[in-house]
Amino acid sequence: MELDPTRAKWVQISAEIERRIGAGVYPAGSKLPGILALCAEFGVAQVTARKALADLRERGLIRTENGIGSFVADGAN
Repeated sequence: MELDPTRAKWVQISAEIERRIGAGVYPAGSKLPGILALCAEFGVAQVTARKALADLRERGLIRTENGIGSFVADGAN
């Protein structure tokens, strides 16, 4: 996915992950790619990937377990 330079990168990443959750690419309970994998896929810094995940977490779409990773929240699909 190529990011639009006129929009905040974290917003676009958050929207793409949300789209993937809705499409069933990441079903409820599944583990999301880690920060480094997201950075590599989208070509962004860790702070940007973290902000995208924080947005998804605040909206209840994912949950994060410290030291383990982020998972799609139950009922998010």
